[in-house]
Amino acid sequence: MIIMHTNQCRPGMKLGRSIYTEQGHVLAGRGFVLTEHAIKKLQQLGLPYLHIEEQGTEDIAPDQAIRDETIIVLHGALTHVMDELMGGAKEKLSQSVVRFCHDASKLLVDDLKSRKNSLCLPVHLTTTLTDGDKQHFLEHAMNVGVCATRFGIEEGLVGEELQALAMGAMLHDVGRLLLPGGLQARVTNNDGTYRSHAELGFKLLRDSGFPLTAAHCALFHHERMDGSGYPFGLEGRKIHPHHQWISIFDMFDTLVNGRDNGRPMLPHEALEVLYGGAGSLYDMDKVCRMRDDMALFPRGTTVRLSTGELGVVSALHSDTKQRPIVRVIRTKDGGLLPQPYEVDLKRQLDLMISGIGTDKTAAETMAQAASSVQAPPERRSNQVFHVV
Repeated sequence: MIIMHTNQCRPGMKLGRSIYTEQGHVLAGRGFVLTEHAIKKLQQLGLPYLHIEEQGTEDIAPDQAIRDETIIVLHGALTHVMDELMGGAKEKLSQSVVRFCHDASKLLVDDLKSRKNSLCLPVHLTTTLTDGDKQHFLEHAMNVGVCATRFGIEEGLVGEELQALAMGAMLHDVGRLLLPGGLQARVTNNDGTYRSHAELGFKLLRDSGFPLTAAHCALFHHERMDGSGYPFGLEGRKIHPHHQWISIFDMFDTLVNGRDNGRPMLPHEALEVLYGGAGSLYDMDKVCRMRDDMALFPRGTTVRLSTGELGVVSALHSDTKQRPIVRVIRTKDGGLLPQPYEVDLKRQLDLMISGIGTDKTAAETMAQAASSVQAPPERRSNQVFHVV
C-alpha cells in the first residue's frame, strides 16, 4: 500500500483504506475503485491524501501516528476553535469549545500512552476541507501536538501537566487566527504585526480558562536559545524545555510542508536546517533526540531514489530512521517491475532519497503508470479507517 496525493490519483486505482467526512461518515470504503468523477469530487472536498493499493506493496501497512477516532476528535476541536475565532473579533473562546479541546487533548494523551510504537510520526489530514490555509493550520497543529505530547510522555509528564502540554502544543499558533487577515497573513522580516500572534494566543488561552501551562506554549514557542527569538528574547535555560520542544517541532513541520508558499523540504533536508541551528537557536541534545525518534520517512511513504527508480518505504532501522529500507516497485520511467526488490539505504550509502511520493514528478509518474492497469471489480468493504 502507498500514500499518494489525491491530485495525482488516476481512474482504476483502488483504495487501500476507507475515507470519510470529519463527522466519521464513510465516503468510500476500502477496495473502492476510483473513477474520474470520484477523484474530482474528492479534490473538490479538499481531501489531500489517499492510501492506494499498489502491486508489490500488499504487505506494507503505513504507519499511523494516532488512532482514527482520535484524529476525528482533534479535527473537530480545532475546527470549532477556527470557526469561533474567524467569524469575528473575539477575546475568548466559549466554554463549550474549551471543554471540547480539553476532552480532545485527554484522548490524545491516552492514545499515545497506549501505543507500543515509540516512533514519532507525522499526521496527514484527510478529512473534507476545501480551504488550503485551514488545512495547513490543522495539520500543523496536529503534528506539533502529537510530537510534543509524545516527548512529554517520554520525559515522565503525567496527569494535568501532560494534558496541558498537549493542549498548548496543539494551540500554539492560535494567535494567528486573531491577526488582521487571519491565516492569510504572511510573515516578513521583523514584522511586528505577525509576531504579535504569540502574545495574542497567550491572552486568548489564558482568558478562555485554559491552564496557564497551555497558554505559555503559545507565548514562548518562538523564543530561541541565543536570545534571537520573540516576544521577549529569552536565552538558554530561561526557556522552558517544553517550549523548546514545541519550537523545534514547529520549525520542522513548517519546513517540511513549505513556509509561506515556499518549496517544501524533504524531511532529512529540514533536519539539516535544524542541525544548522543546533547549539544556537535550538538545544543540540533535543535536535539529536528528535533525529533518533522521528520517522522521517514512515512505512508506506512513496519515494524516488537518486537512481530515478520509484519505491515505497517498507521498514525502518531503529538506529538510523533517516536511512530506511525501500522496496523498489517501478522503473524511473514508471514501468511496473515484474519482481520488486528491496534496497537498504543504511548499507547502500551511494543511494539517496531524492523525492517523496507526494511531490509532483514522482507521484505523476506512478499515477500514470498505475492508471494503465484497470483494477478488477472487487466487493467493497465498509470497514472504517482513517487515512493518515
